Amino acid sequence: MWISSGSRKSLARLSLAVCLAPLGCTKANSEDETLHVSLRPLFYSEVHAPSGLRALQGSTVCFDVEEIDTAEGSLRLQPFDACYDIAVADAPMANGDCVILDQLGTVQVDYTPRADCFVADHEFVADRFRVEVIPVDGLRGRLEWSMEAWAEHLGERLSSRPADLTPSADEPLRLVPDVTVGFPINVIDATGERVAWDLSQGRVLEAKDGGTPRALAPADDDGSMWPMRVGPGETSTITLEVAGAVLPVVEVVATPVEQAASLEIVAVFDDSPFGARAIVRDGEGRAIVGAPVTWSLVEGELAFERVDAYTPPEYTAIGDSCLPPPTAPEERRAVLRAQLGELRDELEIEWVASPPEETSDEPFEPHAACQRGTGPAGDDGLGDRGCGCASGAGEAGAAGLAGSLLLLAGRRRRTRGAA
Repeated sequence: MWISSGSRKSLARLSLAVCLAPLGCTKANSEDETLHVSLRPLFYSEVHAPSGLRALQGSTVCFDVEEIDTAEGSLRLQPFDACYDIAVADAPMANGDCVILDQLGTVQVDYTPRADCFVADHEFVADRFRVEVIPVDGLRGRLEWSMEAWAEHLGERLSSRPADLTPSADEPLRLVPDVTVGFPINVIDATGERVAWDLSQGRVLEAKDGGTPRALAPADDDGSMWPMRVGPGETSTITLEVAGAVLPVVEVVATPVEQAASLEIVAVFDDSPFGARAIVRDGEGRAIVGAPVTWSLVEGELAFERVDAYTPPEYTAIGDSCLPPPTAPEERRAVLRAQLGELRDELEIEWVASPPEETSDEPFEPHAACQRGTGPAGDDGLGDRGCGCASGAGEAGAAGLAGSLLLLAGRRRRTRGAA
């Protein structure tokens, strides 16, 4: 069944919104990838929710088209209905109307362009969005490692791809005590494929040390990020109550930072570097989350910024935004350093900065978070530091995420001792 979202405005206001902040952008997710369709309160992934996804029976989904893709960027229609007729099972509906997924099978929303809508240099095309409704049987929950998922979604490559970059669903979260980190929660089947669930119907539960489960409050305004935190010596069991079932999600185990035995930097590139993670492992090679890793630059000039309050400190956003854009392609390099007490890893990265597509009369100003390399510690040469190489635009911001990554992995150096 579907529920009306209310009255809609009579006048269409068109505005071209070219996406200039890729971190807040998503790819079009309709069947033919022309429409950006929001599904809230249905949640599939923080990163991408494509047409054809599966969803739990009994969920509510509100189909709200926010933008359409054009050759020049994203086009926002206000209201969207002024340019498209919308129908589900041949029944007309308004943009933003909600459907209750009470029957197993396929629900399809069709978007048909209206003949009386015209936008210069753009031809509207028909598209659709499908949801496959399934029962809750045989499913479980898991944490979504969203930073890694963003890299996969945008087709990026990494300096290396360790097997534990994204832990398996049944792997405990080894978390440093008294550190709060946030994770979205996915529902998955036995093969690891996602199934969407209703944020308004599900409850995330936490049981400390085998005690009575209590409901966790979301850590963000969207209601899709859940805080994970344990005290010294504690174990927390996270479950998801949804669709009449209680699904296991993860066991969170307090792991003192003193158990850290190694660091490994994994760098991420767009056309230029934009992010890195220092994987912290214990003596048995198991990842530890929430360690107070510090980031610095041995050589080169880059901007460093914390991703956000709920992303662990072993992640950092970096950007080639400290030097003016070149007038001709220019080779650039830097050596990143991650440090945790006596543990240290360094990784050399190289890329080609290209002239910007459009020039500006404004004088160049480096990013406020820029750092300049302090020089190698006890080593004047390359040694066995890792090398990652890429080509592309040198004007990317500190958190730029658009485009394709070109990165070649190489050697790295890990040490114990004072920096």
